[in-house]
Amino acid sequence: MANFYPEYAMKEIETLLSVQQANGFIPHIIFWNLRLRDRLHPWWRKEVNEKVNRYITCEIQPPVLGISLLKIYERTKNIEFIENNISKVEHFYRYLSRERDPDEDNLVSIITPMESGMDMSPQFDIPFGNKSNNPGITKNHITELLKNYKKWNWNLDKIFQSSIFNVEDVAFNSIYCLGLEALSKLYQCIDRKKSKDIKEWSDRVKESILVKFWNKKNKIFFSIFHKNKEEYTMPIKTISSLFPIILDIPEKYTNSLLEHLTSKKEFWTEYPIPSVSIDESSFGPLIDTRFIWRGTTWINTNWFIAEGLLRHKRYKMYRKIREKTLSLVLKSGFNEFYDPFTGDSGWAMRNFGWSTLSVELI
Repeated sequence: MANFYPEYAMKEIETLLSVQQANGFIPHIIFWNLRLRDRLHPWWRKEVNEKVNRYITCEIQPPVLGISLLKIYERTKNIEFIENNISKVEHFYRYLSRERDPDEDNLVSIITPMESGMDMSPQFDIPFGNKSNNPGITKNHITELLKNYKKWNWNLDKIFQSSIFNVEDVAFNSIYCLGLEALSKLYQCIDRKKSKDIKEWSDRVKESILVKFWNKKNKIFFSIFHKNKEEYTMPIKTISSLFPIILDIPEKYTNSLLEHLTSKKEFWTEYPIPSVSIDESSFGPLIDTRFIWRGTTWINTNWFIAEGLLRHKRYKMYRKIREKTLSLVLKSGFNEFYDPFTGDSGWAMRNFGWSTLSVELI
């Protein structure tokens, strides 16, 4: 949006920041007007704490705000807009560091699968003990989890003590790190000392990503979950595993990620990049279901990986991802997700906002 209608992009940021809570929290959904079907089937009530605000959820999403702010500035050079909003965005990142890092390892914990933005990804079967990878079982666990959180008024202390779901996700933390890096760049125009401090903060996060998520045996990144003060790896190759490529990481990691990405046994399908490696037993179902993120291709994750390829000067691979991604939209439209083999969309939502990121690849 910043490339075509920057004024709309700025309003979008300001609208999101308008519901920011005093502690810095920003929700993943704002309910402006409830549709009739939402009133008849109030799925959302479990994700809301009416004692705080009935019009916002209690969950977060991957923190793209810093990245978005930088994109807007690069397009508009509107320093006044940045000065008016950067401290609020920083406040959100401070919230994540303060409230969502109970083990103080510089990595943010998510407390529901939905907070990852990849709701039913099979990596989340593991913390729930779902060894069969039946998505219906994970869905039932999520329903029970939300009931408990609702009962506890979404109190983070109780949630982390319960160890029901405490996950440090690779993609979420890679986006978190990139957002901090973006804030540091923006602060160079406003406060150089703060810019330096935030750059050091982003470097600490990146170091933790490389140390804690890297799996030497498989030469890929895996997320981690916590249970009763112990840490466990979630060894399923998903699109999340590739996300550190968006960061300034040593070439040995980039080379390994590209080997996985270009393998026809893993992520290189007719319409890449599938959200789960095709050689995983947990791959699927795909487009004829609402158990999403179990192998389908998504434009927003393709965009992030493409940005990473550009950053690492892997121009040939960038052009391939660009061509394949644009061909998806030309074939099926701006849809929520796509079959990685046929490019069809099945039960996906149409006219889906995330998929318009493909326009940035033109």
